[in-house]
Amino acid sequence: MSQGRPTRQVVLELVRVVAFTDITPHMRRIKVAGEGLIGLQGLIPGVHLKILLPAPGQEKPALPTFDANGQPLPPSEESRPIVRTYTVRSFQPETGAVDIDFVLHGDEGPASAWATNVAIGHYLGLALRGGVPYREADWYLLAGDQTALPAIGAILEQLPASARGLAFIEVPDATEEQTIQYEAAIELHWLHRNGVEAGQSSLLDDAIRAAAIPDGLSQTRFIWVATESSAAKQIRSYLRIRHQLAQHELHVAAYWKLGLDEDAYHDMRHREANQ
Repeated sequence: MSQGRPTRQVVLELVRVVAFTDITPHMRRIKVAGEGLIGLQGLIPGVHLKILLPAPGQEKPALPTFDANGQPLPPSEESRPIVRTYTVRSFQPETGAVDIDFVLHGDEGPASAWATNVAIGHYLGLALRGGVPYREADWYLLAGDQTALPAIGAILEQLPASARGLAFIEVPDATEEQTIQYEAAIELHWLHRNGVEAGQSSLLDDAIRAAAIPDGLSQTRFIWVATESSAAKQIRSYLRIRHQLAQHELHVAAYWKLGLDEDAYHDMRHREANQ
């Protein structure tokens, strides 16, 4: 059996849709594949990737090229692809196939519109790199809203049977629950907003505050949270202060910002970082 190619720091690949299926009424799993991904090592489910959507009027997205020094050269402004951040739900190195889960909300955003109208053979660009989505520990707390569901599902499926802990996933209602098969002794709890707008519910925060989190002296622990920006900040502050978590024990990510699309949110964070 081939040992495969070593992982490149950044992989840029044009892929085609080979299959798709609806996991729930508003979650579609799309399988894309590219020859350049065959044999790739180190691409672990749960890590982030960038999807590059075709610009209006394009069949294929225009991908960046590289200069002699390996620096990326973006396409011209008029042909520049739309870029969004997603999660590797699964990866099959033998075939170069990647599964990506999309939350469907009609034509509200470019990624949802693309996924809603997807067909076999449609093109997509991927920019990705290898990584590890979680740290090894005895006890875990995994928590997030629907945008974090693909990452939490991927992490749960990779944890060993010896792992213990809790998982909280906030979804619109019971119809958005998924079947996730895993061996770890993780208690999975689905939190239903039942009509409350995403980003306006305290369900996730309340569940985390009520959780019995071990002190970390008798067992190692790792807490992974991803949700809306304001909620993520509030949860991060609580966990650090209340449970005295070391930096390596806690990962809290702001996946999105209420009222902003990804481009506007990226610009806002860039401005804040430079102040």
